[in-house]
Amino acid sequence: MILRPMTADEFPAYREIFIKEYADDIASLRGCSEADALTRATSSIDLTLEQGVNTPQNRLLCIASPAEDTLGYLWLVVSGQTVWISDFYIYPQWRDQGLGAEALELLGNVLMVEGITEIGLRVATQNGAAKHLYEKAGFAVTGFNMSKSLI
Repeated sequence: MILRPMTADEFPAYREIFIKEYADDIASLRGCSEADALTRATSSIDLTLEQGVNTPQNRLLCIASPAEDTLGYLWLVVSGQTVWISDFYIYPQWRDQGLGAEALELLGNVLMVEGITEIGLRVATQNGAAKHLYEKAGFAVTGFNMSKSLI
């Protein structure tokens, strides 16, 4: 497995996946309509990654096989010696094969060489598989995200 920078040509496919997955999370967690969730997810990625793969402090990576087949994606935000995983996606056909754990281990090794001392992330409450993966990889709960709808 390798982690390589995402190209500008690969970004639209990733953006489409992110919007769909994030909209599903928003709709299920916040109880809003699919249309509203889609609008929120689209706005989120378009505002946050205004310059696509060239957005400062953001790293978009492809998780790839040695043959360069794209297995998934990582979206990282770098702040000093800390990296935040904004998104971690493995294509469904590659799940349950240990690739998520392998990608996290590889990411940790790469980041340590760069002087990064901490990796953070958020897990949706209903995503038990991801929570299990992160705990197995050594991540610990450091708090809870909470929200209140004002509409």
